[in-house]
Amino acid sequence: RMPLSGWRAAYVGDVLGWHDRARTHFDNYAASQVTEVPNTISHPAQDSALALARSAKIWGTPQYSNGYICRNPRRNNQMHHYDMNLCYIDELLWHFNWTGDLEYARRMWPLLTLHLAWEKRNFDPDNDGLYDAYACIWASDALYYNSGAVTHSSAYNYRGNKLAALIAEKIGEDPTPYREEADKILKALNTRLWLPERGHWAEFQDFMGHRRLHEDAAVWTVYHALDSDVADPFQAYLATSYIDREIPHIPVVTSDDVLAADAVLPVNAGPYAHWQEQLTAAGAAVNAGKYATVATTDWMPYSWSINNVAFAEVMHTSLAYFQAGRREAGFKLLKSSVLDGMYLGDSPGNFGQISFYDAARGECYRDFGDPIGVASRALIQGLYGILPDALNGRLLIKPGFPEEWEYASLHTPDIDFDFKAGEAATGKYSSRDCSLYTVTHRLPAVRNLELQFSARRSAVARLTVNGQNAAWRLVENSVGRPMLSVSVPAASGEEVTINVAWEGELLEAPASVDAYPATRVRKAGPVSFIAMEQGQMKWWAPVEHPVSDKGKKPVPAGDFKAVDSARCTPVDMQKVFNANVTDIFRNEYLSPRSPYTTLQLPKQGIGEWCHPLKTADIDDSGLRATVRKGLLETKLGIPFRTPAEGHNIAFTSLWDNYPDSLQIPLQGKASRAYLLMAGSTNHMQCHIDNGVIRVYYEDGTCDTLSLVNPDNWPPIEQIFFEDGKSFNRHAPSLYRLRLKTGELSNNFGEELGFTGVSREVDGGAAVLLEMPLNAGKKLSHLVLETLSNEVVIGIMGITLQR
Repeated sequence: RMPLSGWRAAYVGDVLGWHDRARTHFDNYAASQVTEVPNTISHPAQDSALALARSAKIWGTPQYSNGYICRNPRRNNQMHHYDMNLCYIDELLWHFNWTGDLEYARRMWPLLTLHLAWEKRNFDPDNDGLYDAYACIWASDALYYNSGAVTHSSAYNYRGNKLAALIAEKIGEDPTPYREEADKILKALNTRLWLPERGHWAEFQDFMGHRRLHEDAAVWTVYHALDSDVADPFQAYLATSYIDREIPHIPVVTSDDVLAADAVLPVNAGPYAHWQEQLTAAGAAVNAGKYATVATTDWMPYSWSINNVAFAEVMHTSLAYFQAGRREAGFKLLKSSVLDGMYLGDSPGNFGQISFYDAARGECYRDFGDPIGVASRALIQGLYGILPDALNGRLLIKPGFPEEWEYASLHTPDIDFDFKAGEAATGKYSSRDCSLYTVTHRLPAVRNLELQFSARRSAVARLTVNGQNAAWRLVENSVGRPMLSVSVPAASGEEVTINVAWEGELLEAPASVDAYPATRVRKAGPVSFIAMEQGQMKWWAPVEHPVSDKGKKPVPAGDFKAVDSARCTPVDMQKVFNANVTDIFRNEYLSPRSPYTTLQLPKQGIGEWCHPLKTADIDDSGLRATVRKGLLETKLGIPFRTPAEGHNIAFTSLWDNYPDSLQIPLQGKASRAYLLMAGSTNHMQCHIDNGVIRVYYEDGTCDTLSLVNPDNWPPIEQIFFEDGKSFNRHAPSLYRLRLKTGELSNNFGEELGFTGVSREVDGGAAVLLEMPLNAGKKLSHLVLETLSNEVVIGIMGITLQR
């Protein structure tokens, strides 16, 4: 749709053997790097005309200065709003992996070092080894981290520095600063962002406020970490297991009726008359296969590029499964995506951007280079496992096709690969399993071939290379199945045949963790790895522990089934009110803000960097008109004390506009508290405590109610879109009170006629919550505290049920 240096399309040139075309791309965008504009304007240099949401487009700022790569080829005088440097450089580094061309690497060395310095200057200015992410991946629109420490951008920079150190050694430059930076990044990723109890990396850690970890990671967090070689084998399995458990999976299905309707043929269709029958059978086969695609996140509320079903994202996730050694899962996801878009989609055979299963847009955007590049990698590097390391003169082949495949072959300008197993390998029936691999590569810089393959039985009877007995070794810390390795010299154009005859028993699967001594069990959060040994084989078998409700238990908002109006006592909050609820997006939230260049919430407290001037008109006229003698009566029978005029909310926030927390006196005893609340939240604060309510008793104890988006804390300007798939709160709909009309309902989606993902409520809406209390204790006070950056949380009314 527009040329940009960092679309993942550029991987395709090298992966499919078109290295000259790849170099044309790299040369053209190398000429787009800024080289004569020093950084003369200090951080943060945010754009005041765009509500401080993003960097000002001024030459000389940290972002728009030496090292930045511009949007169009051979034009280094055009600013754009993405950091496309990272993906472009990663593609260039893969070009070196494929070609091993040290002369070209020497020529591109200034470009690489200037890029790494630019990344460090902009996105790790505090030098802690973890990088902010500034619109540097496909899912960039609406994605912002407010100078946080982000996994995916840090992983990119880890690989960039690691390979820069290797290239430096090869061309006579000093590798030390790049090796040290890579080591620092990896250590920080493992000590600060890896979550051992959950088995994956956090999405990011806040730079501001309480510096909390945002644990609900997107698929891009997992696949970029694996793609950048951040993970060890255990982390790789664990992180992909997190995707299994907690990322929404959407079945890829079809209908016999739909298939038949698509193939309505005339009665005299002749030889084509059987098509309808075949299509019906094909549809049944798809449905029986239990295929499923994945969403990028489960974050809410909806914003473009945050929670989507996008083909490139699905393909990159399938590549991550292959990289983790989970080849059946990788192939299943790859095939699911191919079925979804290329078979069942509206444009068969096409690489589109967005899937039919995307809740917001459905299938759209044809011929998109981003998924083409990623699909080429999923096929060549994932399914066939062709992994060149030409800078070290080595080609690694690690086939990822499913265990039950008996044959597979591949031809590209770089490689011929052929695999046969069992009868196909021996040419006759045999009681002994056999595996036959034939490889011819045409990579001039490669001198050695390493083949890694999984064991089919517990022992090797014989292994030959080109007919001669050869040695093999076990790959250390293989997870899932034992992996064997054979390394042989292999010059360009030379055919290598590796034949393996298996004997012994079929490999065991562990019965349960309890069946093995503790010394053989490695517990790692939601998965235990059991050290297995059978015959000549050793490996680690993963056993996953059941996790209820996808590992998430929603914080209850209350069901209001025990309301007793006669026992309800509204609390007088007049002395603690500090604002009108309508002020929320009329304010300017100017401090505290990051001292560095970043993408952040606009100053009006709503929107994101793609929509920096967005606002919402909060109108409480209907609420105020409903008040009688200082009381608001609701249809649930819960009264709240609220004024018809003047301040009607007590706001808290980490912004300096309001206190971080406030205290409200309470008296007597109560079985529950009903809370009328309103405030802001957004997708970047999803699945984390935005705030907390603590009700203290006179004995010093307290009960707490976390305020979590989307469980029980919604944005004031909209109701949540929910579809039970990508957008699933796993909880009943919230009771919302329309401020403009005074109406209360938990079904505004239907009542207001919403049909799409955009569900902004005219005038805004408060939320009604129920908090159980200890009826046997005397109350002291209630504390409302905001925990998340960039949000405002307010309480409009408290009613105690005695």
